[in-house]
Amino acid sequence: MAIWSIPSMEMTRDPSIEQTPAKSPERWSREYSLPWQSCGDPTADSVIEKLLSSGRIDGLHSILDAIQRNGDAVPDCPPVLRSYFEETARLPSFANQDTLSHSQDVFARYGLPMTLSLFCLVLPEGYAAPRPALALSFTKTMYDHTRRRLAETAQFLLDVVSPGAFGPDGRAIRSIQKVRLMHAAARFFVKRKKEWPQSYGDPISQTDLAAVAGGFGSETIRGLEKLGIVLREEDREAYTHCWAVMSSMIGLDDELVARDFRDMDECVKSYKRHQWGPSTEGKELTRSLMNMVNRQLPPLLRGLPEAYLYFLMGPEGAEILGVSRNRKSSVLRPFMGLNSFINLSQHKSRRLARIIRSLTLGILQGVMVREIGDRPVKFYMQPAIRKAWQMDPVYRRFSRKGNLSNYQATVQLPDTTSLQASADTGAAKNQCLLMDLSRTGASILVDPGLNPGGAGSSFTIQIRRHNASVSLNAISCHQQMDNKTGLLRIGMEFDNPDRHSVRIIQKWMDQEET
Repeated sequence: MAIWSIPSMEMTRDPSIEQTPAKSPERWSREYSLPWQSCGDPTADSVIEKLLSSGRIDGLHSILDAIQRNGDAVPDCPPVLRSYFEETARLPSFANQDTLSHSQDVFARYGLPMTLSLFCLVLPEGYAAPRPALALSFTKTMYDHTRRRLAETAQFLLDVVSPGAFGPDGRAIRSIQKVRLMHAAARFFVKRKKEWPQSYGDPISQTDLAAVAGGFGSETIRGLEKLGIVLREEDREAYTHCWAVMSSMIGLDDELVARDFRDMDECVKSYKRHQWGPSTEGKELTRSLMNMVNRQLPPLLRGLPEAYLYFLMGPEGAEILGVSRNRKSSVLRPFMGLNSFINLSQHKSRRLARIIRSLTLGILQGVMVREIGDRPVKFYMQPAIRKAWQMDPVYRRFSRKGNLSNYQATVQLPDTTSLQASADTGAAKNQCLLMDLSRTGASILVDPGLNPGGAGSSFTIQIRRHNASVSLNAISCHQQMDNKTGLLRIGMEFDNPDRHSVRIIQKWMDQEET
């Protein structure tokens, strides 16, 4: 008989020992959340897999671009995609239309500081977790990714919480459906990259989706509180309800949907405890985000986004992202500990209101561009929100472009080559074609043989209109070959510390309309 043999596999119950059921893990504990880290979104994942297997994924972007409002008919598309749009358009059973309307009123009132919290708190907090930071780092160039994510996240926020967002003329339902598909596509491709560790589970997992909902909801409210803007309880719960509805519609399992502020807040706190940590990707993404935001601001305000991030995330969170306290932090210090239950415009610190407005408008101007990467961006802000934020003049100015026939330009490439550009010249040697001109940047076509440098390269542009001219510095934000002409399309944004030149171009464009 072997020394370690077991006489029998049968086990008998000792009646003297009380049998107690296994204790369920506490909600939002590590044990509770860990299994969800390996779960994606079966509904949307199945759609993407079927589109890929049938070779019909290429037309997805054009289909999504054709659907903007909730009441828009779904264009001709594969049956699996049509079924998806029909089946996922229903609001969850707990959704309350009156409460949703209440949440939209809250956003109209406090939307400027909420939007700033999105840029300087919610987005950076996503970079503080190594798993999502690694997934995001796989997307194109870091610079192009930052511009696009900034624009798309701001658009998603406005789509979900603008007045009437969930009605026939609103955009919330369609926007949620499209983001859900984009998440599924990202999961499909990221999981197949050899750099993605299997121990990380699914990218954009159920755990991540719960934290994203909390970032838009309870964490944004916490950001307001840090600046002394304390919402009434009914306002706080209404705003949380909106993002609970969103989380249910974007593919989050019913068990993980936090339906009140306290539960959502606990979800975010747990995610920070269990998921946050330093990573090279997180620091690079944060640096790119802050650089992008600062480029939209006048010199006096540059550095404030980092100060705001440090203030909102605290020293430990900021350290994870490689952000340290700077001299601009003293601007925010006088507002610590303020309390207010009233509209920001009536806040006892009008100086803080001006800072928040200037920062937020500067960033929003940066996302009101006509093109990012290889796709146009149609940034939309509802008239009711523009009126509440007094943004109509800014929105009109930054959503237009100039009449190209009125302009000529000289573009100085990084290697000192000088190119003459106008709207009616070809891209012959030492020439380029001016394709687009707006208040934030320009787009040109050039001969790729001129070697104009990659994305992030610096250019000098002299813009001429009639007998007047201005010179500006510009940064190349994307480059792509134009299949029709065989030329290289370069999109640039102005990066001039002296805003005087930019204001001159804005004045020229205003004169075109008079």
